[in-house]
Amino acid sequence: MDSTTKPTQRYHHGDLRPELVRIGRQMIEDEVSPSFRGLARAAKVSHSAPQHHFPTWGHVLAACAADGYRELSADLEQVRAASGADPRDAMFRMGDAYLDFAGRSPVIFRLMFNKSALDVRTEELEREASAAYGHLASAVRALDPAMTDVKFDTLINSLWALIHGMSVLHIEGQVCISPTTTLTTPAFLRSGLAALIAR
Repeated sequence: MDSTTKPTQRYHHGDLRPELVRIGRQMIEDEVSPSFRGLARAAKVSHSAPQHHFPTWGHVLAACAADGYRELSADLEQVRAASGADPRDAMFRMGDAYLDFAGRSPVIFRLMFNKSALDVRTEELEREASAAYGHLASAVRALDPAMTDVKFDTLINSLWALIHGMSVLHIEGQVCISPTTTLTTPAFLRSGLAALIAR
């Protein structure tokens, strides 16, 4: 390369889309005003290149939310595998992982469950959301393989409401903790999960 040649960022076929999603997620997390021009600038590609992969900004948001679900699924799968054969421990660890993900990526976490913001529902988004739910569902089933569908529906909604609700309260700084209490949010979550599972 001679001194007059400007370095350019080149992508092989299929490489640009995940890079755009990565940058898009970072822009969303940093709460940077979104634009295709900003996305292209950060990726060092032409202004029109992102729209070859995402027709509208809604498609970018859907892809970023799907990526969030993919990351959450990986976290849930990893901690469940580490729990061994104890289904209660698996549920506790998955609650911890869910809470950790929300704290690590709060803006993406909010986006993932914001249907009004996600006005574009892609197959990828639906697939990744279903996969994340599937990890929770299989963990709940493992608590009592003989449970009826009615009990399963009641339990999974109760457990998910607690895990998700506590995660939202945590990232908003709204968990009710008395001045004399030394327990942490994860400890409160585990205590609540134990109470629900024992019912």
